[in-house]
Amino acid sequence: MKIAWFTPLAEGSAIGRASSYIVRELAKVAEVEVWHFERAALRAVEVKTVFAPAAELGRLTEFDLVVYNLGNHLPYHGEIFEVSRQYPGVVILHDYVMHHFFAALYLEKQANPAGYVAEMEHWYGQPGRTAAERSLAGERVWESDDVVDFPLVERCTESALGVIAHSEYLLEAVRRAYTGPTRRIALPYETATQVTEGGRDELGIADGALLLVTVGHVNPNKRVHAVLEAIGPETYYVVAGPADPVYQRRLDGIVKERGLGERVRFLGRVSDATLHCCLAAADICFNLRLPAIEGASASVIEEMLYSKAVVVTDVGFYRELPAECVVKINPEHEVAELAAALERLADPGERKAIGERALAYARETFRADRYARDLLRFGWDVRNAQPLLGLSDRIVGELQRMKVSTEMAIVDTVAETVGELFCT
Repeated sequence: MKIAWFTPLAEGSAIGRASSYIVRELAKVAEVEVWHFERAALRAVEVKTVFAPAAELGRLTEFDLVVYNLGNHLPYHGEIFEVSRQYPGVVILHDYVMHHFFAALYLEKQANPAGYVAEMEHWYGQPGRTAAERSLAGERVWESDDVVDFPLVERCTESALGVIAHSEYLLEAVRRAYTGPTRRIALPYETATQVTEGGRDELGIADGALLLVTVGHVNPNKRVHAVLEAIGPETYYVVAGPADPVYQRRLDGIVKERGLGERVRFLGRVSDATLHCCLAAADICFNLRLPAIEGASASVIEEMLYSKAVVVTDVGFYRELPAECVVKINPEHEVAELAAALERLADPGERKAIGERALAYARETFRADRYARDLLRFGWDVRNAQPLLGLSDRIVGELQRMKVSTEMAIVDTVAETVGELFCT
């Protein structure tokens, strides 16, 4: 099979990182080209790369399968989305909420607020229109928990020949608006460095002190404030990642009010080496989300591969992790359950047992070779389904031309006939 793989290749893209694992494995059994839109600071991959100006796009008809990786960051995925509309292929969705992508597309890149309102109304009716108009007035829905009611993920799948998601949570959302072939495949992840003990000296944390760690962009969705409300004064807590300034002021206020002092450290943006120190040194990792806007979580997989006891919110992708491999928190009783989790995980034996189970599960589940194998099988399924899907499109078009409504008996008759001919 000849595959064109569209992905960001910027060094900062986690999706580009996952792509590098997958195409390495695909290249063992298929002919793969990585297509991208970045000109500099590219992530290294072990296959041919193609910068994708418009003049090159005509070549896509030569491929057996075109794959588009789509995530919720317009600078990385804007051009990829546009090409996916011109040359339909398999879409890999990395996020459940794509609202930020389309808000940036309509309101910043296109300066088209009417288009944003129309998009919201098209998918969500009057509630969508109202939310869009409130956003334009300053109450931005994408900055609130309500964004999960208006994910705009439906827009990404309109012309897709097939859709891959990394969780049942996201796949369920896709299937509400998309009737083509779908498949769940577990997101692959590999640690960038050899997992080792240590890291406490670099962080200035004494041996024997209980160290809690949160990594990633720091915003209310990560629930750092809830952790601060739950921890005791004898515990160290390190937060590694750039913070939203307004949220940071809120966190600083909680630290001061609770007298946590120097035991809580906000490191800001850190190097890969410092991140490794944090994960290696951690006793407990917190990977909380509310609401759940991702299709999966590379960070929680990495923490499991570090053999850590990880505390997660019992929502979205995290709900699908085995209960024996992580500690799950009910968001309705967040602070109380976080405090109970800390009490439970104060036992080193309990932390070790959970971490070992997490490591074994992550090693077996989140593998690039399995991803490549399942994707190729899905690719062939998509190709084999095209004649039937094409026939379905022609039938629908003819029924529309005849002004047939969904309430008419002929619709059921046609559906039954097609099912008998092709689906038995």
